Amino acid sequence: MAEHTLDTATRAKRRYRRDMIIASVLYVGAVFAGALAIRTFAPPQWALIVLALLPLAPALLMLRAFIIFLGEIDEFQRRIQTEAVLISAAVVGFSSFAYSFLEEWADFPRVSLIWVFPALIGVWGLAACVVRWRYK
Repeated sequence: MAEHTLDTATRAKRRYRRDMIIASVLYVGAVFAGALAIRTFAPPQWALIVLALLPLAPALLMLRAFIIFLGEIDEFQRRIQTEAVLISAAVVGFSSFAYSFLEEWADFPRVSLIWVFPALIGVWGLAACVVRWRYK
């Protein structure tokens, strides 16, 4: 039985890694292609909107890969990932909320919202390490 669980976990990790690599390559390609097209061709507004939103498609593929992975791992690993995501949402959510007040009321420099999602992913990775360590 333990061997079957190991095979399932190994397959889930491999699939997740493969899907994330594919989505990441598509994401980088979409970002560079979109930026190049905008700088080179001066497209009309509708095309700018399409190009600006193009990286969302591979980002959604990344989300899909994670959701599938979450469904394939055991309950303990799912708990670790769920706790890490909740910690990340709380840290990034409250940090961005606090910083917004600093921007509005204390004249702090404006920060683009483009950094919220990468911060969420980065803090999630760190939180997963901390949560995993806490359970050892």
